[in-house]
Amino acid sequence: MSTRLFNKLDTVHQIEEAHILHLSRQVEIGMQLFPKENIRLHPVAGGGVSALTTPQLGKQLNRTLGLGMKGMVTEDDLSNIEALHEEANLTPTILLCPYADQSVLQALAMRSYVVDGFLNIYARSLHEIHVDFDPNMDAPVELPFGSNMLVCRAPANEAGMGAFIHASVAGFKDDGRSDEVLRSLAETAALRSDTNLYFGKIDGQIAGCGAMALMETKYGRVAHLYIDSTTPNFRGRGVQQALIRARLIDAKRLGYDFATIHARPGIGTGRNAEKEGFGLAFTKPILTKKTS
Repeated sequence: MSTRLFNKLDTVHQIEEAHILHLSRQVEIGMQLFPKENIRLHPVAGGGVSALTTPQLGKQLNRTLGLGMKGMVTEDDLSNIEALHEEANLTPTILLCPYADQSVLQALAMRSYVVDGFLNIYARSLHEIHVDFDPNMDAPVELPFGSNMLVCRAPANEAGMGAFIHASVAGFKDDGRSDEVLRSLAETAALRSDTNLYFGKIDGQIAGCGAMALMETKYGRVAHLYIDSTTPNFRGRGVQQALIRARLIDAKRLGYDFATIHARPGIGTGRNAEKEGFGLAFTKPILTKKTS
């Protein structure tokens, strides 16, 4: 996809709205998983949302998106966001789209926010992928890659969900997060009604897994690929790249023409996405309030 398309405002809004929708549905499932916790989603100034879950789930589910995408943001607006987070014992984390209103940067500077990291937003069109359209979400998917690798959709039953959760935890186990957090994130994907789960298999063994959320925005449909992991014994054998390609084919088969992937800079996900035709749409700085 050309850089020029990424600069079209409708495309930017499509990507950002899908990101907000993705986070919102994560929070909805979090409410089901942790009914005793005060998990919630708050609309904030300029068309954004703040997700407030539990401190142990970290920044991945506790973040503010879309700030300033539909209008100005003031210091008072940020003060209100900070008050919500203080009440929930959370630190405000803001992922800022570079196309947001300039007032956001001014307000963030005045409130002593600093850049704490970055998130790359990759996107691509699926128009050039030619497959037969099949609206059946439950149709079996099994795509071979080479002589001993295939990608298949996980069975839509308790056993399939359990196998996905187990494989996801195993793939992320060495990234420093607790098994409890990893399991919660995998369960959140498994329980979403808009998400299909996939296994990458080598010689019949589950070598990795990933998910794909199918979302409708005001600007068009978006297939979002997420929570990819490969178990340590199978790394370096192209499992994630096969998972990406298979999900793109499946998305196209289901009638989707646009896909996104989010990745921190410098990790293999971004490189694999680019190998499969994704381009860097933009990078979001992650901002947190500087403490005294």
